[in-house]
Amino acid sequence: MALSVVLAVLSFTVFHIAALGVLFSVAAAALLALLVWITWIRKQYAFGGGGMMERVHKTVLAHLNFDGQGSLLEVGCGSGALSIRAALTWPDAEVTGIDYWGAAYGYGQAMCEKNAASEGAAARCVFKHGDANKLDFPDESFDAVVSNYVYHNVC
Repeated sequence: MALSVVLAVLSFTVFHIAALGVLFSVAAAALLALLVWITWIRKQYAFGGGGMMERVHKTVLAHLNFDGQGSLLEVGCGSGALSIRAALTWPDAEVTGIDYWGAAYGYGQAMCEKNAASEGAAARCVFKHGDANKLDFPDESFDAVVSNYVYHNVC
């Protein structure tokens, strides 16, 4: 966007090519609009922001064929938010969240455990390092399995 602004200014003032200046001005305006829109979307999905992720989690859990009795696995738990929401939704359920937690993500098992403790769900949430491509659990270990936004690592 900054480059478009600089090129627009140069087109008008140094090169005196109005058509090029208009083109770069339009590009700068479009990029600014895109930046504003992306920032708004990010805020909508942020916890404590627009509440979109909370609504997504509630919707995912509402459509899960699980009565809250037994155990639930979340594949790709990230920071633990959906696992914690499941534990809060079903007080009798034992919830296990797994994630690969690569260095680029900025969160891991310790953060999940801290988040679960802060929500009062630590006693029923267990978080483990795991791979969505190779689940390290025997078949039928869980009564329900859920995943949200893990598609980026599954091949």
